[in-house]
Amino acid sequence: MPIHKVDEKSVLPHIGGSGITVPVRVIADDGNTARVQIEGCGIHLRQGQIHTVPSDQIKPLR
Repeated sequence: MPIHKVDEKSVLPHIGGSGITVPVRVIADDGNTARVQIEGCGIHLRQGQIHTVPSDQIKPLR
C-alpha cells in the first residue's frame, strides 16, 4: 500500500497556523472523504491514529 501525505490542518482544521505535513496510509476513500492512518508524527498527530479527511487533501509522498 503506498504512503501519501496530508497537512495536519486538513485533519485538524481548528489548530490554526499552517501545520506540518505528515505521512499517512489511506484505509478507505470514497472520493469525497478518506479514512487515513497516521504513519509518522506531527505536532498534533501521532503514529497509529486514524482520522477522516477530505479526499482532495491527500497528496502523493515524494
